[in-house]
Amino acid sequence: MFLQRSEATKAFHLVRESTRDNVATVLWATGTFEGQPKNVRIPVDSVTKRITFAFSVDTKGNELKLIQPSGGAITEGTAGAEAEVTELNCGRIITVSSPQAGAWRAEITGTGRYWLRAQAQSDIFLVSAEFVKEGGRPGHEGLFRIQGQPVTGSQAVLQVNLFASATETSEFYLVTEEGQPIQKLQMHAVNSDRQALEFVGSIDLPTVPFRVAVKGSDLNGKPYQRFFSNLFHAESVEVSPRLDFDELSPGSSKQLAFTVQNLAIPRTFRITVTDAHQFVAKVEPTELALGAGESGTVRVDLIVPVGTAPGVGDNVVFVASSVVGPATSNSSIVHFSVSSATTQNPR
Repeated sequence: MFLQRSEATKAFHLVRESTRDNVATVLWATGTFEGQPKNVRIPVDSVTKRITFAFSVDTKGNELKLIQPSGGAITEGTAGAEAEVTELNCGRIITVSSPQAGAWRAEITGTGRYWLRAQAQSDIFLVSAEFVKEGGRPGHEGLFRIQGQPVTGSQAVLQVNLFASATETSEFYLVTEEGQPIQKLQMHAVNSDRQALEFVGSIDLPTVPFRVAVKGSDLNGKPYQRFFSNLFHAESVEVSPRLDFDELSPGSSKQLAFTVQNLAIPRTFRITVTDAHQFVAKVEPTELALGAGESGTVRVDLIVPVGTAPGVGDNVVFVASSVVGPATSNSSIVHFSVSSATTQNPR
């Protein structure tokens, strides 16, 4: 949201609605007007208790008109609709309680770049959507979330968890940043618990940034739609951590290793490593020149000062970004905590 200082308190309308229980993203779209108005269709199901539409632009003079299924634009006093409307210089926030089920329509006009998000308080919501791979110790194998973004060159495995007790059917899609479908996914349910229904499927990654969406019918036969808010993008560099510890004691030191693999044409990568508690003492090397298919190792020295409080947790964030060649980047996060023992532990 683009806000003037005087509008800061108005924005708490959106904060309040976003922090309610069981809030799900029905639509998340961003794009540019390119001289043409936009008409966005938003399906609202019969189990939605309230829905909030947030519209934001980077210039003044833009407009959002929200049309309910029975016709007519929503205003503060619209008959038959309990609506709260907050007007901003560069946006508009509208909350409707007990909204009509059916196809709502957002008509947006103006210039520049826009953002449109609809969030519903509902018993249908995506709990998670993440890319996974097989891993684990012998006898404890399973699917584990990958580090960073999925990589090009092979099919990716997507795992989705849906709170589906109020649904009849579910179909999964990848959608663009503008909310338009890219491809339908072949996902398979791996359990029967509709309060935590899990789906897994192999997908071909698109060349544009994308979100995961689910569509279907609710228990009353009305269409529903949910987006998972994370924006994914396929990358051609992969980062993999190598570590054999999850705790360090005060006064100790340890070395982490990360493998960076270039999956495309020859490129040079800049390495950036950060952590909140500044336990990172050294990173070597800070640049890697890799040919197509080549891998390189980056070593990160960690030192935990004497007197560090036990139980402190730290995340080491590793990012590899191309500086020569087509742009690509990927990341990995390693977590460890400080133990209660105090030892001088050599590397």
